[in-house]
Amino acid sequence: TVKQAMPQADIVHDRFHLVKYLNDALDKVRRREVKTHALLRNSRYALLKNPQNLTEKQRITFEQIKAANHEVAQAWQVRENFKCLFSSNPHEAFGLYMKWAANATHRNMKEVTKVVDMFHAHLRGVINALVTTFSNAMAERLNGKIQQLKSIGRGYRKFANFRSAILFFHGGLDLYPLKSG
Repeated sequence: TVKQAMPQADIVHDRFHLVKYLNDALDKVRRREVKTHALLRNSRYALLKNPQNLTEKQRITFEQIKAANHEVAQAWQVRENFKCLFSSNPHEAFGLYMKWAANATHRNMKEVTKVVDMFHAHLRGVINALVTTFSNAMAERLNGKIQQLKSIGRGYRKFANFRSAILFFHGGLDLYPLKSG
């Protein structure tokens, strides 16, 4: 097992995916509330984008939603509060996380509470994500390139051929290696 091979290793969840779970919860709250609040129609990206990346129209919509204090605005605030926990002091991270979780749960939104419960189930990895800057972005990028290669190749008869293609295009192999001598 991994624990036997690397006993000092620790689980660190990816920050991107943690925020993605909160984004999904935020969007579910928006979809639930759009049925009763016309203002929320076509507001998905105004809520999911970083505020500095909003268009003028999205910024106006966002400000109106925030001022109306719908549940979706509270879910947005829960997500933003969580993002503020990144790069926490290792000695304070657990306490700050627990305060965030209590606040998020206190708001009584089933979509958000479900995410908080999932974070609690993986607490160690979540806390580690708050205090470290580790990311699996490079692995995700390489995986995307491999999937693209698989699609372009339209299948390979043998795994060895697929492996050779991966190594050739993404393994730093040179088509014309320098000749010695």
